[in-house]
Amino acid sequence: MRYASIDIGTNTILMLVGEIDGGLSISRLNDFYEVPRVGKGVSVSKTLGHEAIMRGVNVLKKYREIALKYKVDRVVASATSAIRDAENRLEFVDLVREKCGMDVEVIDGATEARLGFMGAMSAVPDKIEPTLVIDIGGGSTELSFGTEMEPRYTKSLDIGAVRLTEKFFTSIPPNSDEVEKAIEYIREVAVLFPFSKARASRIFAVAGTATTIALIAQKKYEFDLDAVTNYEMSRDALRGVLDELRKMSPSQVRKTTAAAEGREDVLLAGALILFEILKASGAQTFMTTDRGLRYGYMIHKHRQLLAR
Repeated sequence: MRYASIDIGTNTILMLVGEIDGGLSISRLNDFYEVPRVGKGVSVSKTLGHEAIMRGVNVLKKYREIALKYKVDRVVASATSAIRDAENRLEFVDLVREKCGMDVEVIDGATEARLGFMGAMSAVPDKIEPTLVIDIGGGSTELSFGTEMEPRYTKSLDIGAVRLTEKFFTSIPPNSDEVEKAIEYIREVAVLFPFSKARASRIFAVAGTATTIALIAQKKYEFDLDAVTNYEMSRDALRGVLDELRKMSPSQVRKTTAAAEGREDVLLAGALILFEILKASGAQTFMTTDRGLRYGYMIHKHRQLLAR
């Protein structure tokens, strides 16, 4: 079957058009990426602003038209941290149904972590190896550990690139005191995941923060899927990128890679989260992949269809 799987995040809205077979293997036809920042300010106000809602609706209208051109069998859409935290989330969900003709499922943090794990593992040949998946979003970070396609431990942490930036940074680049306070906060939250029980021999960092960092590390301006798929990077190399980001203005970040557009002001926060999670896990290396929630959500919805 052919699906359009949409991931509505705090910062980005992503759409995967792909085909899934009986073995739950996904063939990617195309990927689409927009940065409407629907969740701007939600961490403080607990509500979605009208302009932010309309930015999201307009992106989803566009995606609906693209999905029709690809003649997909089903359009499935999930919404994560900012939407689930917003008191007026039903306003957004109802408007998307009215204006775009699609239902949006607002998923909880545990489900997001589980589906992100499934997405990251979906194209890995060796599924037996104990694996930790780090999914840094705009509003939250999902950690999941296990083997095969079902994680043993999952945790959704209220630290995301947008949330952390809005909470601690008054300017970009932030001053040293702001960075230290952000690091302290990440460490306080990270201990909620049972790293002592989750002894991973392999770590995947998924989503835009990780793949953008991978491109910067390789000095690639244009997005290159091969360059971010299973790209292995050391924690020391990540520290080098982090040290550079701490000195950069948003315009300077944009010049490093085209993939930074739309996340140029929050990339530093995302990199800090990734670095501190790796430290907490004891890992010296990690791999990047763009296979995250939208892949896992496609598998999840296809399983539901088969079970009917």
